Amino acid sequence: MSQKASVFIAGAALAVGMAGVSFAVSADDGEKKLGGVLRCGGTSSLRLSGTEAQFAAWDLRNLSSTTPITIERVTFFAATGAVLFDSRLSGLPPFNSGVPLGPANNILGPNQTTGLTSFEVVGFITDPTLLPLQVEFVWSATARVPPLDVRTIRLSRERNPTSGALGADRARGDFNCVPIG
Repeated sequence: MSQKASVFIAGAALAVGMAGVSFAVSADDGEKKLGGVLRCGGTSSLRLSGTEAQFAAWDLRNLSSTTPITIERVTFFAATGAVLFDSRLSGLPPFNSGVPLGPANNILGPNQTTGLTSFEVVGFITDPTLLPLQVEFVWSATARVPPLDVRTIRLSRERNPTSGALGADRARGDFNCVPIG
């Protein structure tokens, strides 16, 4: 084998080995912040004579293994820019899954996850000029932590128009929220 081929093989092996090492890094070893602001999209409406509900759910994850994150404020904006809900005025809305955040608890502990759905905060919106929604999450921490991770899950589910009960998923997609501060 030529010297060039040996050097190439050794370099390739080293590159592959280093790639494996880079995936073994803890979330606590990456970018860290004392707080931030995230904006997410969403919707909350009924279609097909009330037999289909389209709404958004937001999963919030504290990626720090050592430090709690405080959810300072949650604001829902209509497509027009009008404020539909502001936790500064009414306290946090009840988060429906995972850690039960709400008016009496705004702390997401290390490695904890919680969830919030649009229809539980703003109901199902009947005025199409108000959709889609934007939701803003303001957070802080007492020490530098990996940024709060928030994902939007857009859902379309069967709905009983008489009882309002939600049924099986018809469609679903998830999207990253955008850090703006």
